[in-house]
Amino acid sequence: MSKNQKYNLQLDENVDYKKGLKLVLRHVKPYIFPFILISICLLVATILGNAILPRLLKQAIDVNITNKDLAGLTQTTLIFIGLGVIYLILSYIRLFFTGKLGQNILFNIRKELFNKIQTLPSRFFSDNQSGDIIQRLTGNVDTLSAFFSEGIIRLLDVVFSLTIILISIFLQSNLIGFIALGGAFVMIVYIAIQGRIIEKPITESLKKEGNISANVQESLDGFVAIQSTNQQKSWTNNFQKRTASYYTTMKKVSLISALSKSILTFLSVVAVCILLLTSLNLYAKQIITIGTVILILSYMQDLLQKIVDIAEIWRIIKTGMASAERLSDVMELESDISTPTLPYTPKVVTGSVEFKDVDFAYVENEKVLSDVNFKVDAGQTIAIVGPTGAGKTTFVNLIARLYDTDNGNIYVDGKDIKEWDLEALRKNIGYLIQDTFLFEDTILNNLKYNNPGVTTEQALQVFKDLGTESFITSLTEGLETKISTESSEISAGQRQIIALARILLRNPKILILDEATARIDTKSEKMLQNAIEKACEGKTTFIIAHRLSTIFNADQIILIKDNTILEKGSHKELLALKGLYFEMYSRFVGK
Repeated sequence: MSKNQKYNLQLDENVDYKKGLKLVLRHVKPYIFPFILISICLLVATILGNAILPRLLKQAIDVNITNKDLAGLTQTTLIFIGLGVIYLILSYIRLFFTGKLGQNILFNIRKELFNKIQTLPSRFFSDNQSGDIIQRLTGNVDTLSAFFSEGIIRLLDVVFSLTIILISIFLQSNLIGFIALGGAFVMIVYIAIQGRIIEKPITESLKKEGNISANVQESLDGFVAIQSTNQQKSWTNNFQKRTASYYTTMKKVSLISALSKSILTFLSVVAVCILLLTSLNLYAKQIITIGTVILILSYMQDLLQKIVDIAEIWRIIKTGMASAERLSDVMELESDISTPTLPYTPKVVTGSVEFKDVDFAYVENEKVLSDVNFKVDAGQTIAIVGPTGAGKTTFVNLIARLYDTDNGNIYVDGKDIKEWDLEALRKNIGYLIQDTFLFEDTILNNLKYNNPGVTTEQALQVFKDLGTESFITSLTEGLETKISTESSEISAGQRQIIALARILLRNPKILILDEATARIDTKSEKMLQNAIEKACEGKTTFIIAHRLSTIFNADQIILIKDNTILEKGSHKELLALKGLYFEMYSRFVGK
């Protein structure tokens, strides 16, 4: 499998139910004792409900009522009520433990799935739609809830019931027993055929449901761009098409289910008629009693109802296994970016960086970077410029090991980053991007993210060090000011300053600024630029800039074009070359 296919969850069109079953069994195994307890309660309740209680009814008719034995009838009735109460208690115990067991299993699956997603590399998120990932984490896990509560336990109930009922019928009459067995066999064969037919549309419905979630997620993430470009109608049409496709598939599932239930009901009526005629014939010949006829009809009614239930249970199990397989697809992924067995974890980091013969491609045979070589001493500032799509962001992503190189090596402090402890490496890299993410919480709690020991004094000091303490003191609630997506009290530039302060509290030795001032106004940019200059002191800094004015003082400027380094040097050195950088600068000055 090529690297651009490894993490793509949409490529596999076939459902491997064995993978889903393996996932389910692995999570059921720790709860085997309560599962056995549920099974025992279910078995006893089934015997009471399907075998003993109907026989008490037969005794009441054939013995107590026929002999006009009022005392016996009263006794039989009291026994019937007593066993009925026991049946209800056992049923309650079964339902209680089933619900608790199912929720525990689902909690563990959801936790394991979320933890797995956190370990996967950036390529996983770039290759898959976020809405589909969310659907697997929520919708598909919820589908498993019905699988445990309505699928597995009901299936056990049906198996126990069919076995006990058929044995009970054979004990009354071998002839009627074989007729009942034959009818049950025909109906179960039909259900198996129907199950194969409904399998494909069920799988399609789950995938289309994931596509709908992905579409909704994208529209929410990009609502500003959608509205500003008047694309609401286009997105609405796209959503309607996906929903209509899902509706068509679900309609197919519903039609197959409805048709199946109708056919099973018809077969049930035929089976009851045959059994009724056979039973009445045996009664007329005085081979069985009227109580036995009623008993057999009671058994048959329960038998046929359980068989009809199999169709619904089969659909629930198929849907559950398809969902489990979708979850297993994620759980079986292994990150190709991880800490080695014997990791390098230095006590002191200086921050020197070197690229040697580095090649990288997101898609096989479509290189984004090719034969990249350069060295940066600790504490230097490096600016990376180039046309859109040249690979500038990819360049710095490789330093943080968000992706691994295809060829060549990257060294930090003279050590290949693939030999570093991954946590130690990233702890020493601060990453400030143009779309800063802040939690909907107070400024102080945002600063404590990944650094919970930060005090109020330390937080105020970092803003003071950045020369931006006036921004905090101007806020009514200071560091306790709540940040929200709708908040107008804090500007985009101020959000960037908060994010920069959060980075500096970790004191990383390498700082990456990926167009950090791209989406803010000139006034905010000046304040942020001053803060950045202070933040860069003593740190190896990589700056991807959209304005050339912010990089004139860089120790090195690296110009990337056509997937490789075209020019590198200081501002003055590159101007002297009179190459592409000179042309870019001339256009900038001309403005």
